[in-house]
Amino acid sequence: MAEYAFADSSFLVARFNVRDRDHRAAIAFVRDQKGAGPDAFRIVLSDYVFDEAVTALLVRSGRHDLASAAGQAILGSGNLRLVRVETPVFQAAWKLFVQRGDKRWSFTDCTSFVLMGNLGIRKALTFDANFRQAGFATFP
Repeated sequence: MAEYAFADSSFLVARFNVRDRDHRAAIAFVRDQKGAGPDAFRIVLSDYVFDEAVTALLVRSGRHDLASAAGQAILGSGNLRLVRVETPVFQAAWKLFVQRGDKRWSFTDCTSFVLMGNLGIRKALTFDANFRQAGFATFP
């Protein structure tokens, strides 16, 4: 049975940007998962994370071709479920963002935390320590 994890933009950017400091770790994780079989791991990601990742790839690399190729690869993956941030999630994320002024959590991170909670996902593919602060297991 497949295990579910939520992909954060930090993982996606590292996966596709060879100049990212976490690129090797992201590639090694992807390679290890491919060796584990087709149903070993299912990835969930939000439209907000997709936007953040593609935009970060464009801004950091200055290469539209890299950003669009990464976006196509993400959207074309058969091992991925794209979830949209709808009004109830948006409102809950905004409430969390406002309440947790003691943290440096982005609004997109808050949408991810709410979605993960709603979907019962406890693991995140991320290099962002904020997910650990929010109580989720992180890897690679």
